[in-house]
Amino acid sequence: MTRRPRIDLRAEDGFTIVELLTAMVIGAIVLFATLTVLDTTISLTTRVNTRVDTLQRGRNAMDLMIRDLRSQNCVNVLTNAATGATSMDDSLIGGSATSVTFYTDLGDGSKPPTRRTLTYNPTAKTIVETIVMPALQAGAWNFTTGATTTRTLLTDVVQDGATPVFSFYAFDGSTPRTPTVALSSPLSAADEARTVRISIAFKVQRTGGTATSPGATLLQDDVYRRAADPNDADPSPECSS
Repeated sequence: MTRRPRIDLRAEDGFTIVELLTAMVIGAIVLFATLTVLDTTISLTTRVNTRVDTLQRGRNAMDLMIRDLRSQNCVNVLTNAATGATSMDDSLIGGSATSVTFYTDLGDGSKPPTRRTLTYNPTAKTIVETIVMPALQAGAWNFTTGATTTRTLLTDVVQDGATPVFSFYAFDGSTPRTPTVALSSPLSAADEARTVRISIAFKVQRTGGTATSPGATLLQDDVYRRAADPNDADPSPECSS
């Protein structure tokens, strides 16, 4: 029969002060490193989420503007309600550094075209689209009495430094021609007819942030107007009903 060893409750074996302090220092270092990694992870996650948010909001707005501008269409409008006189309006009917107005047809011909204005408001930091639905009179479109709706395409948007949100370009005289001639803003009637490229540039910032806040996203894209043949003697967009 074996006997179990007795435990002497009077023994004073244990950690020394040096060992205890060493363990505490090591534990503090590990805890500090863990907290540092956690803080960095949270900061990076927030920054990534902010970048994803600004990029997604900006990309959605840019896609809508590009879609509308690419669908420009010349429109036969009513010019005299009494006589029923009409005229063919160019697809682009106004442009400046902060807005662009144009006719567009997004349907299959069964629905009327619309007159749209994209406006950048630097005070409100928004890009708003105004849509005017026409009324039919004597076989022509009347946009003076049509219903108007507005929608905000983008918030927390700012200009990229001195670069205008909307820029307009015409063909140069080189061979082959390229749309690199910058047009003055706001566009004159003559320059509206010459415009073959519309450039859009803006910076999306996080909510409540600034243009230099982490996560701000710069977006830029170009739209080339349809029916602009650089090989024509007069290489400007041609109207098509």
